[in-house]
Amino acid sequence: MKRFFIIFSFIFLVSVSEAKKPNFILFITDDISWDDLGCYGSKVAKTPHLDQMAKEGMLFHGAYLSISSCSPSRCSIISGRYPHNTGAAELHTQLPADQPVFPEALQAAGYYTALSGKHHMGKAVNRGFDKVSGGKGPSKSADWVPMLRERPKDKPFFFWFASSDAHRGWKLNDKAPQYKPEDVEVPPYLYDGPVTRKDLAEYMHEVSRTDYYVGQMRKELKKQGIEKDTYIIYMTDNGRPFPRCKTRLYDSGIRTPFLIACPGTIAPSETHSLISSIDISATILELAGAKKDKRIQGVSFAPILENPKVTVRDYVFAEHNWHVYQ
Repeated sequence: MKRFFIIFSFIFLVSVSEAKKPNFILFITDDISWDDLGCYGSKVAKTPHLDQMAKEGMLFHGAYLSISSCSPSRCSIISGRYPHNTGAAELHTQLPADQPVFPEALQAAGYYTALSGKHHMGKAVNRGFDKVSGGKGPSKSADWVPMLRERPKDKPFFFWFASSDAHRGWKLNDKAPQYKPEDVEVPPYLYDGPVTRKDLAEYMHEVSRTDYYVGQMRKELKKQGIEKDTYIIYMTDNGRPFPRCKTRLYDSGIRTPFLIACPGTIAPSETHSLISSIDISATILELAGAKKDKRIQGVSFAPILENPKVTVRDYVFAEHNWHVYQ
């Protein structure tokens, strides 16, 4: 009897431990500069859900990408390594199979993992996900709420939700406001003319569409009663698709909007502490209690989530490689 009781107690404790593991949603947008959201000072952007998320969670002023180009940026994030170390440092290059994929470590820790939307990293990445979807709708975001509903309920989860907004060409619909060209803000480094203004107005529509889906997901998390158990992260892969932004090493290219919310765990705050996109993997793995691959070059910024004044790195580095070439 004594031996049976000890074994039973161990199983019970393990079950409780598994139930307490946090969930994660990484919402990565496509081609959005850091200051194109209301919570980052835009006077034009209509982003009420993101603004609310910023008030309730943590807003980062010093979050930077390792590169300002779609696929190498995403490959860098998922491997936790600098682009020149991944073997996928240029546009349309695929992450080699010998590189770490951090969701795979989450699987080993008992997580259900899924990717939906823009992929852009190569088939080798798929081993880190139990489900891979191409997404639905013009933003590739329309199947995200159904995936939240249909997930296995007996496991913690990690979702890599990758919107195709705001990538050219523009696809307008009823999920976001349409902006008037005369109302947009033209950055000083762009020519202020009618074509530029129309282009920026349609771009801002897609920026606001990412806000719509943030709202839908947070609503679903509340409906399921798991909002306090879920870290939701909002970021981008590179700056807006305009001159001096995407593919460039200015702030407009490599500085990313970065918001994290987990009510009851992260206090409403702002931080100026520096973080790099290669740090995301290390942070999520620490919060999940999962094993970190030794090849991951990022450092965990979990201490910042407890104290926004903490410093985890003195410098961030970004690099420039080929985006397209002939």
